[in-house]
This record gives sequence, C-alpha cells and structure tokens, in this order.
Amino acid sequence: MKSERILTAIITVCGLFLLIHASNFEAPISYDPVGPKAFPILLMGLITASAAYLTIRPAIMFEPVELGWTKHLVVKLALCAVALTLYALVFEWLGFIVATLLMTIALGKLFHGKTIPVLVTGLVLSMSTYYMFDRFLDVPLPLGFFG
Repeated sequence: MKSERILTAIITVCGLFLLIHASNFEAPISYDPVGPKAFPILLMGLITASAAYLTIRPAIMFEPVELGWTKHLVVKLALCAVALTLYALVFEWLGFIVATLLMTIALGKLFHGKTIPVLVTGLVLSMSTYYMFDRFLDVPLPLGFFG
C-alpha cells in the first residue's frame, strides 16, 4: 500500500512536469484546427489527475492484492516487453498491417491462444485498425513493403 502511494506520487510529479512541457509545445506546421498540442495535454492531464487521486485516496478503499510474482510470470512479462520492442523496431520496415499482425500472433500464442483464433484476430485487428486510422482519423501509417 505504501509502495503504491509512492509510485503514484512519482507518476503525479512526472505527469505535472510533462503537462507543463506539453503546454509549451508549438508545432511549426499546423494541419489541424486544434493543433498537435491538444492530445499530449489531454493525455497528461488525465494521467496526472488519475495518479493524484490514487495518491490521496482514503486507505479504506485499498484491498491488498497478491501479485504472485512467479518465475513463469516474469518470463512472460519479459517476452512481452521484447515483443513490444521488436514491434517498434520493425513497424516502419514491415508496415503497420504486417507488424501488428505479427505482434498480435506473438502475444496471442504467448498467452496460450489457439492458432486459428489468434490468426483471425490478428488479421481483423490489423486491417480494421489500419482502415480506421486511414479513413476516419486521416493518420498516415507506414505500409512497409506493400507501399
């Protein structure tokens, strides 16, 4: 409980610092009426407010949680971090669809998903999110060797 409050206090302080930094952000080219400044300010405001609440909330709201840090869990978390790092490294080279498909398959198999549902989920997730970002949000994503 004490370590949770310390961690959330650190996140609150870092969030305040990043919120101040984000409020001073000026982009040389504004292609959006709101500008690129709004997203980091909203995100850091939400993170900072949530962390501040977790820091000062009453102790009666705490329920002790046993995390059970086993060797097996730590290995899975490490493999998850490696998969996320590889995703970031190959994102532009392979493109959004292929990189997201491979990432979804890797994480699905890591958590013992069946092969066919993991493949179908990966295909649907990668193609539908690409379509959403491209058509609705006008966010250009890398096509990799497709483009």
